[in-house]
Amino acid sequence: MCSGQKTFGAFKQRVLSQMTTTRVVAGTLAKTHKKNPKKLVSRDIGLLSELEKELKAQDSAKAWHLYSKLVQRDKDVPLDPIFGSKLPVVARHNLNTAYTHLPLLHSKILGVLQKKFMHGYTHADIDKMSECARLVVEKMSRGGLELTGEDICHLLSCFTSNTGAVDQIWQYATLSGVALDINCFNRYLNAKIYVKEYERAFEVVKEISEAGLQPNASTKGLLIRLYGRTGDLAAARRVFDGVSGGGAVLAYNDMLDVLGMNGLVDEMRQLFLKMTGVAAFTNDLSELTTDAYRQAVHIVAPDRETFHVLIKWHSQYWDIDTATQYVRVMTEVFDIQPVAKTFKLIITPQTAVREFQKCASVGVLMGEKYGIEPPVYILRTLERAGKKLASMEEKIRKSEAQRSSVFSGLFGSSSDDPSAPVTA
Repeated sequence: MCSGQKTFGAFKQRVLSQMTTTRVVAGTLAKTHKKNPKKLVSRDIGLLSELEKELKAQDSAKAWHLYSKLVQRDKDVPLDPIFGSKLPVVARHNLNTAYTHLPLLHSKILGVLQKKFMHGYTHADIDKMSECARLVVEKMSRGGLELTGEDICHLLSCFTSNTGAVDQIWQYATLSGVALDINCFNRYLNAKIYVKEYERAFEVVKEISEAGLQPNASTKGLLIRLYGRTGDLAAARRVFDGVSGGGAVLAYNDMLDVLGMNGLVDEMRQLFLKMTGVAAFTNDLSELTTDAYRQAVHIVAPDRETFHVLIKWHSQYWDIDTATQYVRVMTEVFDIQPVAKTFKLIITPQTAVREFQKCASVGVLMGEKYGIEPPVYILRTLERAGKKLASMEEKIRKSEAQRSSVFSGLFGSSSDDPSAPVTA
């Protein structure tokens, strides 16, 4: 994260309530405000309403666009001529403008700047998202707002793959006295596992215990993932066996992922059938129907992430047919609609080259059966794979033609009679 020291070191020692407290004095700013008050309020109320709607829908792109507009509106409010900050006394006509609502929206916009709300993102998209988060933090800093534990969680999720930024955020949080709960530790632990800093991850687990925090379902899921990635399947199973109650689907998803990454695909399938309770009826996915699931006594209902884990590993092991079968099961049996990411897990640069026809069929299936327009990155993946296969076929054709001409020169001649005896 750019200029992190400047970003996190410039916070003033004022609490959020001091910033958001407004004293209404009608007409205080009416004389100095050049904009039409009624138009300003009407315009900002509309933007605030749209932003709340997009935040609820977790649409990061649209939410950021509206947030940026409100930040621009905030510049319309005059600065204090002495201290250079926004005037603490707010006119009645400014109560519903961006100025009074933005302090409460900063944390919300950080909450949607997450990869989990983006489908089909690229490295450039992640960089843009990180830059957006940095700008929000700078905006908060200039306004004298303190980062809360919730803000720290959002930032750790946003910068998961940037180990330098994650460590800087965590250092700021611990040194500045931010109240860190188990969710904050979970986000930091997840970041360390993501970048494969397993030694530090085990230290974080110890710090959770030292802080007297009670691990929740997310913590146990992260422990399953940590043990699984370090090859300790026995420890991963012990943690998994101790999971019960709410949030168990997270543990199941992580255990399925661990089995997949260790090549235990059949065991992964059996665990899925066990969690849904249909193992007593069938072990064949093609026979799995809605009626069978309704009759089963399921332990945990799977979610979209469950199927994404299963689809991902079957695709990585070149089993496109089974991966596609899971897409059918998630929609027809569990009524979970696929998204673009679902098909991105199947159509990868590797699978598109090796199983081009099957991947192309999946691309067609997206639109015809599931009503999802294939995104640009999927179309480009298939296009590049098609060109690569065409190039390989051309090389093979030329190689065979060259070999054929060599053999004809060695063993054949039109001027010689093949029945004539060979003479010295």
